[in-house]
This record gives sequence, structure tokens and C-alpha cells, in this order.
Amino acid sequence: MAITGNAIATDLVLVLDNGIGASGQQLSKNRAFTKVKPDAANEDLFAVAQELLSLQDKISLSVQRRDTVEITNQ
Repeated sequence: MAITGNAIATDLVLVLDNGIGASGQQLSKNRAFTKVKPDAANEDLFAVAQELLSLQDKISLSVQRRDTVEITNQ
């Protein structure tokens, strides 16, 4: 039984600083950009993220790549 994975979607997510909560925890806000080509290189996604971050007022906490993979039994 061979299990295979097929990338069906990729999102680029910018995690931004949204201040400190009432109990002192870090608050964040996510900006997601959907319909990214699943075969896009991480270096290219990071370069795009840097350009997008330059347009934001909030401080960046992280840049994330979220892949959705469909796994099937072949």
C-alpha cells in the first residue's frame, strides 16, 4: 500500500505584533495570502513577504508557509 501526497494549496502568512493582552500575553494578527503556487520556492516566498512587510505598520513576528497536502492510498 503506497501512500502519496499531492500539494493542493499553499498560503503565505504574515504574523504581526498586535500588542500585549490584559494578562500579559503576546497578541498577534495574521495576514494570509492565498492561492500561492504550491511549487514556489521558500526563498521566493520570503522575498515577497519582505516586500509585503515593508507596507505594514505592525512589526513582524514571523513569516509562515502553510501547505495543504492531500494524501491518498495508491
